[in-house]
Amino acid sequence: MKRKSGSEKKEKAKKTIKTPILIAGGAAVLLAGGTAAGWMMVQNGEEETVYREDVVQYGELTVGLQESDSVEVGTTEQTFELDMSAYTESGESSFSWEQGGGNIYQGMTAGSTSSSGRSLTVEEVLITEGQEVAEGDPLYLISQDSIDEIREELTADVADAQVTLEQTQTQLAMTQLEAQQEYETDLAYGDVLAQAEYDTTIKELQEAVTEIEEQLVEANEELLELNTQLTEYQTDLTTEQEILENAEYVVENTDIITDAYGWITAENAREDAESVIETLEEEIETAEDSIEEMTAEIEDLTDSLTGAQQSLEQGLIDAQAQLSLRSLGYSNASERYDVSVGMGEYEAQVAQEDYDAAVEKLNEFDAVLGEQTVNSEYNGVVTEISLAEGDTVDTGTALVVLSDYDEVTVTVSLEEADLENVSEGDTVNVSIDAYSDDEFSGTVDEIGDASYDSSSGTTYADVTVKLSGDTSKLYDGMTAELTFITKETETVTYVSNRAVYRENGKSYVHMRDESGNVVSVEVVTGFSDGSYVEIIEGLSEGDTVLIESGVSDS
Repeated sequence: MKRKSGSEKKEKAKKTIKTPILIAGGAAVLLAGGTAAGWMMVQNGEEETVYREDVVQYGELTVGLQESDSVEVGTTEQTFELDMSAYTESGESSFSWEQGGGNIYQGMTAGSTSSSGRSLTVEEVLITEGQEVAEGDPLYLISQDSIDEIREELTADVADAQVTLEQTQTQLAMTQLEAQQEYETDLAYGDVLAQAEYDTTIKELQEAVTEIEEQLVEANEELLELNTQLTEYQTDLTTEQEILENAEYVVENTDIITDAYGWITAENAREDAESVIETLEEEIETAEDSIEEMTAEIEDLTDSLTGAQQSLEQGLIDAQAQLSLRSLGYSNASERYDVSVGMGEYEAQVAQEDYDAAVEKLNEFDAVLGEQTVNSEYNGVVTEISLAEGDTVDTGTALVVLSDYDEVTVTVSLEEADLENVSEGDTVNVSIDAYSDDEFSGTVDEIGDASYDSSSGTTYADVTVKLSGDTSKLYDGMTAELTFITKETETVTYVSNRAVYRENGKSYVHMRDESGNVVSVEVVTGFSDGSYVEIIEGLSEGDTVLIESGVSDS
């Protein structure tokens, strides 16, 4: 996931307003402006200008600092993170011994698959640029052939990892046996009771692990058999459905009068096919239920196996500690045993982790591509589609770029003197030119490092404000006016910013004269926060001004 970078530093002295302003303070001030509002229409030829009334008010405004710049909508890039890599044995197992077990495993190494890349194929693009998508919506349809091919390889990886696990466990058992024999010989006349306690503990723990391993192997074999049976049922169902279609075609296209025998034969075939299909569908449902139950049982057994192995590992530590305490005089023999068994335990642990990883990759693959689609992980509007029909999808492939309306920002440059009144986390008033009637706000998200402009002799720092409100309607490049609030207040006459317009360097408002005609009245303005502006001359508290809200056909 990446965030759209901020704009390069601009010549802010030329492109932004650097004027202290006043901000309407207090909910009561805002409420007073709203209660006096009304609507009027003035006909002009074939069009009507729509006006809304606003009342000039007198009260406290908060001094602030005003800047303007462009809106930047962040983006999120989704990549395909599913791990489809081939299984490779992590350990360095070698199944040959110079002593004890002979060479029945000599030269035998655990199986591993090729490390060549694995790719899926896009069958259809399910999105278009500008489309709004939600988390979980499908982005691409993946070809079933490519899914089946990789799933088959991942299934083979699980089988290879299981073989390696069983081989390392066998090696561990033989290593433990040989080490134990050497240990007993070294301790020949040692503490018999201590050795018996140790042997019993290890045996019970090992038997618990072995029993669960055997149950897990049987369960996996049964699951494999169920999956094979399900595949056969599904293949038979496809065949019978084709027979049914053919029989139905013959029945519909055979004249019962001219070819009664052919029609009856086809009708019998149709009825038989319907019966077989019904039976097969029941068998498939039963097989799927059995697979689900067996999968749950395997998960339980796997958890039990993990617990038993942890108990075995802890038991080895505890039993060895107890044996060491009681056989302090035989420490050299004990150390040799620990070294021999420790390496085997390490390789068994690595093999177990490899197997667990292979199973997890297969399960995750099925979960992600179970419906043959790659889905969106985020909410947003599609701004870039990275793939087309026929493209390949690998781990790490870019899928789509979405607008991220949780990361809508405006970055402005403030002079060093202005930065004294701005801190991260400060609330900022925001006005968007394109949505003058909507309310937005923001928070100072980041204050960048200061930089010196030699041409103006001024030190600046970029300040990034994160916007809140209904940001989904905003686009890159829209003009936003930011007001950084300070703590100073003044009592002044003020009116809504939208009531004031400028012509030829002067400020005016629309008002209605005694005859009801709309006229322009010149005013002198002071501070503004993007919502309200101070009126120095031209209006008094309680005056009614008109805000042009739009033009409609008469």
